Amino acid sequence: MRVTECAQHAVRHALGEAGRLGRDRVETEHLLLALLRDPECLASAALGEQGVEVEAIRRRVEEAIGPGLIEGQPGAGGELAVRHLPMTKPVTLVLGLAAREARELEQDRVGTEHLLLGLAGEGDGVAAHVLEEVGAGLLQLREAVISLYTAGVDPEPLPPEPGPPLWEPPAGARLRRVLPLAGQHPLPSGDLLVLLSLEIWSDWFDLRYAIAYATPEPEGDLPRPPVLGPCAVSDRAGTDYVNWVTSAPAHGMVRVHQRTFAPAPPPGTEVLELRFGPPATVVPGEAPPLVVSTVLL
Repeated sequence: MRVTECAQHAVRHALGEAGRLGRDRVETEHLLLALLRDPECLASAALGEQGVEVEAIRRRVEEAIGPGLIEGQPGAGGELAVRHLPMTKPVTLVLGLAAREARELEQDRVGTEHLLLGLAGEGDGVAAHVLEEVGAGLLQLREAVISLYTAGVDPEPLPPEPGPPLWEPPAGARLRRVLPLAGQHPLPSGDLLVLLSLEIWSDWFDLRYAIAYATPEPEGDLPRPPVLGPCAVSDRAGTDYVNWVTSAPAHGMVRVHQRTFAPAPPPGTEVLELRFGPPATVVPGEAPPLVVSTVLL
């Protein structure tokens, strides 16, 4: 089951809410605050059906969790650290509950309304208690969501379908070398980047690596927040390498990725430098690479 753009944005914005409040991890209340950011999403519409004011929820949440850092100031470690805050077990439970709510309501996607139901259904977190206090418990919210569906409300849009591959390998390609890498690099998120191999073909080369996550796979269909951004390759000759393809499985605590670069390293190339950037949520050029690794050919 796919996840709407609004729901994906809410999960990402939850990291920003946690950082704004000076926390070192993402809790259910941060996801609730992230949902309240978008007045056009179906979560906001469901709260409106119950006559609940967004500002009242926001005040209750911030009163419940106490003062954090000054508004607009990221938590300890700066903006880059905020992008890597881990999600707590209750939040991963909420994601699973959201997917279950979508299935039980016979929907073809997980939207913000299902995240809201998941927060109410989790039961123990700050978000669930605040929602109950303002008269928006699980049963009331489920009735509000069903009322929206009955009224014919448009579902939240899904993200665009990925297009066709931008690059196809030329006919008659030959595999020249396979270099095992076996390098391990800890990431600020607490996860591990594992370099696996470099496969050098006649006209391009493939870099294979894995992300070994430190936390269990969350239940449901919502994606993990990204922990690593794009990879750039350089050599001493200044070759202009273009990254054409990135692929990875959608689930699992260890996910293998492949990046295809063209052209192949020129004859006589002895060293390649791999530079892994931060996730796309960090503005390019505002943070140094997370990992720099040298490969001897």
